[in-house]
Amino acid sequence: MKGKKVLLVSLAIMLLLATVSFAANPLNLGNNALEGKKIGFIQLTLGTTYHAAMSDEFDALAADYGIEFDQVVSANRSAAEQLSLAEDLIAKGVEVLILNPVGDEIVPSVVALCEMEGIPLFCVDNTSAGEGYVYVGIDNFAIAREIGRLIGEAMGGEAKMVYVRSTATDTGCPALRFGGIMGGISDQGEVKGYDLIDERYATQDVGEADGMLQMEELLNANPEIDVVIAHHDAQALGALTAIRNQGRDDVKLIVGFDGEKRMLEEIKAGGNGKNGPALVTGLNSPTMIADLTITLINDLFSGETLSNCYYIPVVGISYENVDEYMELGF
Repeated sequence: MKGKKVLLVSLAIMLLLATVSFAANPLNLGNNALEGKKIGFIQLTLGTTYHAAMSDEFDALAADYGIEFDQVVSANRSAAEQLSLAEDLIAKGVEVLILNPVGDEIVPSVVALCEMEGIPLFCVDNTSAGEGYVYVGIDNFAIAREIGRLIGEAMGGEAKMVYVRSTATDTGCPALRFGGIMGGISDQGEVKGYDLIDERYATQDVGEADGMLQMEELLNANPEIDVVIAHHDAQALGALTAIRNQGRDDVKLIVGFDGEKRMLEEIKAGGNGKNGPALVTGLNSPTMIADLTITLINDLFSGETLSNCYYIPVVGISYENVDEYMELGF
């Protein structure tokens, strides 16, 4: 991970408590420094429940705070497109820019643009901490490591795994997530028994439709699969549909990432493998990220000095603890 890692677990827990409290009462009229401020947001996609929930929360918070909020969405998930969108928003006079980047490579260009114009930049979700901006999101590697530990505990030393990947243009968090999963597996013993036998990139987006198509190809190409690793819960749900459609009973575990409400419900219904494949995921709440981002921007305009990195807590979710996190599903 680039840059300084500035938050400890205790601070992450404090941020969770503050964010939950903020979500219950999002606007403190005595401390609103954002009334009339112009804020721009470049969203990566609206093709998943995750990203749509984040966008909806930003819109709701903007209305509560009286923010002039200009949200645009990437059409082709390219760095060049996002830089052009940033230039357009800055030309419109935004005072803060929020970016969900297509990948790490776009961030330095947007940082340089914002520094030239004297505009604070907040990066959310699909990157990691670095210089010249405030990162608000998750420790992808740490959460994935928790998921990897759950895989290791469930599989007991060996598994044939397939990977339902993100799009080929996504160079932000995929490496951190897969690396974290393999690290978590190794925490439970030897990683050599876990063979990645096949993988497929999402061709359009990281939603259920792509996940189902990816999984159909993987099922047709591989007569025996133990574990399915999916980049997002939406893809994992699509993979689950494909597995059910083909009546495959060899798949023992499906791994997602995010904490979608339907994923949490499937984790519960799966009964830890009693009713089909077991499922696990990691907490990556888009509404918590949006809430925390707006809170921090309000703090900035209130004169507070911010750190360069803010994480929501690291949580792996399985059948054993899913009830604790059901209300955070989206």
